[in-house]
Amino acid sequence: MSRKIQITGISAEDLVYNRRPVKKNAVVAFGMAGNYWKHPMRTSVDETGGDYPMWEDKLETEFPSGKELPTVMYVEVSCRSSGEDKRVGTARVPVKDFTGEYAPEGFLHCLSYRLWDDYGKRNGIVNFSVRIVPKKSDLKSGLRPFWLR
Repeated sequence: MSRKIQITGISAEDLVYNRRPVKKNAVVAFGMAGNYWKHPMRTSVDETGGDYPMWEDKLETEFPSGKELPTVMYVEVSCRSSGEDKRVGTARVPVKDFTGEYAPEGFLHCLSYRLWDDYGKRNGIVNFSVRIVPKKSDLKSGLRPFWLR
């Protein structure tokens, strides 16, 4: 059984590549451990730049549930340089942070995670939101969110 998951890449802060700040041409990719998705979901490239890269792209795909639930989601920020993507940093996000153990399905989780570069050093922060879309049958059956009970 699977549900839909909505992920929105919002922004990143304090990114550095080759000792230079990354201010534009950044992209964020979301992938699950265990090859649950054939390809990571990617946002568009932030070409406008500024102090911090921003995306605001809503990505949606199927998400497994039940016993086949993955344990970790990887969030990878890259910058496009000379036509190829260079990895700036990666964050490991426990899936339990947004699958309903702390809040019900349909709840929008706004998350910020520390990025780590390939050498294990801190390299900025990525901000994103995640929402497990509830089934329409759950909404029609009269199940109300816990804060409305």
